[in-house]
Amino acid sequence: MAKSVRRKLRQMERVRIRSAEERVQQILDERTERLAARRDAASAPAEALPRALVCGAGRERFGIPVDGVAEVLPSQNCTPVPGGPPALIGLLGRSGRLVSVIDLGLALGLEPSSADIENRHFVLLRREQPQVALRVERAYTVADILPLTGEEAAGFRNDAVTGYGKIQSGRADQDETLSLLDIDRLLRPFLPSSSLSGV
Repeated sequence: MAKSVRRKLRQMERVRIRSAEERVQQILDERTERLAARRDAASAPAEALPRALVCGAGRERFGIPVDGVAEVLPSQNCTPVPGGPPALIGLLGRSGRLVSVIDLGLALGLEPSSADIENRHFVLLRREQPQVALRVERAYTVADILPLTGEEAAGFRNDAVTGYGKIQSGRADQDETLSLLDIDRLLRPFLPSSSLSGV
């Protein structure tokens, strides 16, 4: 009986040793998997932030998607359009083509922050027919935009505003919230529906 008890104790000891070895091996395998997953995550390309032209209209800042902007021009005299909507401030000639100029602030229902029309900019949009430029109070910079989510991004006050964001620079003086614009939605009231993409 004593021999059988000793034999059972030895078997239990071997099982315990094997179990400890198995646990060590399991821990090493788990660590290896975690390190491999971390390396995969580090090598995956970071999600690109949207780039936008940051403009001022009224007392606010707006982001116009860079891929929708052809050129930023100094303000010019426009030929008024009789009977046109108030936001359509006129027409100008550009490379032999007529360009409709829409005041961004008026199109969004904002009051101008200053009467200084001389220092404003025109943002020529990248579209074929009809060509459109937005008059803004100032075109500041092209920047990567960090979109806001959750409560910070709730409650768009205008159909043309698709979200809110902040300039991704880390500078405290540029911690202002921007309204991100959808150009097609902004232009919808001013253009025939056949000239808008996606309509």
